[in-house]
Amino acid sequence: MPPSKDKQIEVETRRTELLRIRRRRPKVPFGDPEILALGYTSEDSARKDFYRMLETRRKALDIEVSAYREEQNEILDQLLETHLPPAVAGDIKSSELCLKLLERQAKLNGWEEALKAELSGPNGGPMRVSGATLAELRNLIRAAGDPDDDDDTLEDLEGTDPDDEADDDGDHT
Repeated sequence: MPPSKDKQIEVETRRTELLRIRRRRPKVPFGDPEILALGYTSEDSARKDFYRMLETRRKALDIEVSAYREEQNEILDQLLETHLPPAVAGDIKSSELCLKLLERQAKLNGWEEALKAELSGPNGGPMRVSGATLAELRNLIRAAGDPDDDDDTLEDLEGTDPDDEADDDGDHT
């Protein structure tokens, strides 16, 4: 049986006050008398309630953000439907507007976010960076394996000079 409306209001009031205290004093321990005075029986119950509240607020915020994105995407789609035909027909102003709209849509949806990658040394520690000879780089590539089997192998490329390749017109001068 779900809690009564009065109980729900009491819990929400207690959680709001707990959040207010934690915002005012972020390092306050959950066992602090001021927090326990809100009606918590232990430090653990205050901590659990705090994290439940944060999760509930995070989910509500995610829903609001999703609704905002959806609404903005609909507006941008309508604008693109209106201005894309003249842009394709060669109208410079419409082309610039469509480009701005597409950039806005990409930013809104996070399509332009950079891929984050981490390069670390042995056992996840820092990587030593220094100059390397061509032979050391080749050994490193051989040890790691070729990430793209379609490309020429190092042995195929050794001894070739891009300037030695024939021109398209057959003239070898």
